[in-house]
Amino acid sequence: MNLVNLFGNKSKSTEPEYFLAIEIHESLIKTALWEIANGNPSVVSVGSFESWTDEDSLINGVDASLEQAVKIIKAEPRKVIFGLPDSWIHDGKIHPSKTKLIARLVKELGLNPIGMVPINSAIAHYMKKLEGIPPTAILLEIYTTKVVVSIIEKGEITSSEEAARSDDLAQDVEEGLTVIGHEKLPTRFILTNGGVLEEEEQRITSHPWQERLPFQHMPKVEVLAVDFSIKAIALTGGTEAVQYLTGQVIEDTHEESLPREETNIYIPEVTPSSISELGFSYEESTAPDSLEKAPPEPIIESVTEPEESEYAIEPEEPLLIKTPKQKYTLPLPSLPKFHFPNLKISKFSWLYLLIIPAFLILGFVFYLFTGQAIISIYFKPEKINDQFSISIAESTISGSPTLLATKKTVFGSAKEQIPTTGEATVGDKANGIITVANKSTAPIILKSGASILSDNGKYSYLITEAITIASKSADVGIVQGAYGIASGVKVTATKIGADHNLPKNSAFSVDNYSKNTIVAVADSDFSGGTSRAVQAVSKIDQEKLLQIAGEKITSQIQSSTGDQTTGYKSLALSDFTYTKKTFDKNVGEEATVLNLDLEGSVETLVYSEDGLFQLVSNQLSPKISSGSEIFPGNTSMKLETPTNKGSFYEAKINVETSLFPKIDEIKTAGFIKGKPAADIRPFFTTIQGFDHLTIRISPKIPVFANYIPLKNIKFELKEK
Repeated sequence: MNLVNLFGNKSKSTEPEYFLAIEIHESLIKTALWEIANGNPSVVSVGSFESWTDEDSLINGVDASLEQAVKIIKAEPRKVIFGLPDSWIHDGKIHPSKTKLIARLVKELGLNPIGMVPINSAIAHYMKKLEGIPPTAILLEIYTTKVVVSIIEKGEITSSEEAARSDDLAQDVEEGLTVIGHEKLPTRFILTNGGVLEEEEQRITSHPWQERLPFQHMPKVEVLAVDFSIKAIALTGGTEAVQYLTGQVIEDTHEESLPREETNIYIPEVTPSSISELGFSYEESTAPDSLEKAPPEPIIESVTEPEESEYAIEPEEPLLIKTPKQKYTLPLPSLPKFHFPNLKISKFSWLYLLIIPAFLILGFVFYLFTGQAIISIYFKPEKINDQFSISIAESTISGSPTLLATKKTVFGSAKEQIPTTGEATVGDKANGIITVANKSTAPIILKSGASILSDNGKYSYLITEAITIASKSADVGIVQGAYGIASGVKVTATKIGADHNLPKNSAFSVDNYSKNTIVAVADSDFSGGTSRAVQAVSKIDQEKLLQIAGEKITSQIQSSTGDQTTGYKSLALSDFTYTKKTFDKNVGEEATVLNLDLEGSVETLVYSEDGLFQLVSNQLSPKISSGSEIFPGNTSMKLETPTNKGSFYEAKINVETSLFPKIDEIKTAGFIKGKPAADIRPFFTTIQGFDHLTIRISPKIPVFANYIPLKNIKFELKEK
């Protein structure tokens, strides 16, 4: 007997080792799967882009994104390069304020960090690789509440500044560049944030940069591709990781590679499984010394794979246990050794020779009647997309397909809370006392609220009480100091902030008068002006919370209808009408959380899901070919908002469905039972859209499992 063929081919090629890259923005997550090919890192696939607001949504978002990135491979990579904002990294480690967050992420997802890199440094380094020369540019990382302005000089980040977001992005960038204070700025803007930035690109392009800052000529504006930053993290961080993990130095095809200390990529100087050097702090489990890392066990298949690629017999799926650390395997036990008894030659010796064949025959018969086969038939279904109008009423409408429904008013309420994401500046206004001098020959009256403006035009104040300033003396040309004077005039700054605390003798212009008519001067130092940045409510916070609460009420309406009568749904006749919408904080107010109390009602039509499917089936019947059928689980039916027609409603319905072939399971099972598994494919090739099939047979008994059992045959239809 050929044991190699019996237990399957063991000479399968070894899958390459894969690595992960995770990029975490202020509210956005990106991931990628990469490998080392010919000594160089190479991106295999990019995961989905996910948003996050708190620890749980971060972990769930990374998990969902990684699931998309690794779905094309069978392996479960754990080693990961992190790309983090520059503000999250301090002295080559995770910033203490982010340590707990990243540590929980690593622990719950079972990741093994091998390094991390600031996002802006990775982008700069990757641009150098692509362009062949070290770039010089202004990198703008644009987020919801802020913009990070970084100066790249010869491929290196030389300075970086964060500016709060306002309605004018260009003005925010200008403030950041002003704080950085370079005498000569690069004439190239690079925009990134992982989204489409057409509006932001236009704002930066149209701003008069040469008039406001030291640009030699109008800067060029570029927007990076959505997946540029995550690829930069994987490839740039991967290059350093390859050198660390393999000891191989990767040559730069464009120029000499930068020294390790200039790349801003942090690789621990200990084994990759020990991540304390990166600033993580959680207890790690240690595998026993007696266990060594081993590759995954080969899968033992019940039959040899046929030559035709679309046919395969699959064993039952083994239970997969995910562990957050290294995987270890114990060696497979060796096959038991059988020793036949020493039979003495006698006239009954031939009876012993019948025992083994009889045992095998009985075992095979037992298998045929008790074994189970699950045959999965993969096919490429024909798709149907259609739209048609129906009537919705309490009774059938003549001449029109009618969905029977009843009208019902549904009430809902929700109290929701989310963390705030906005920023606001709070503080006190500066106060001071001035002396006002009238140079004209007529008295001047200044009302309460009259404005005064500093000489440089930056700071404005209001007079708190009305005053009258006498006219100047007639002989002012002879006697000095003969102007009309009003002393001890109190003023208050129009804005908060310490920059309004002007010194004594500061000069001011008064209201709309020229300085030839009236002037003012500070009697003493202005004081009391303060400011500080706080977490506050933004307009986006209110809109997001309203959406969350509204969706919850909509879900309540749907579930309340379903709870009352199983299999029924409701269709809204109009938008949800709010009877109460109360935010506990207004936009711009200081707060760490925002609460909303929402109540309202909506008019609905309650209908049967089965009734709608039967109506759709009747309307599509001319398009359903003979030998095919549709199922509710594979049919999408979306009703648009109905129109009132008086005694009934009319609505359009959009339908998307797949045609499934009809299979006579009893008849088909009768054809294939007892036949070799490798010979049953021709019985299914006549199925419309047939692609291939797989067979799962249990128990997996060698030789026996090459045949279809006589009973317990089940069929599954699966879309290719």
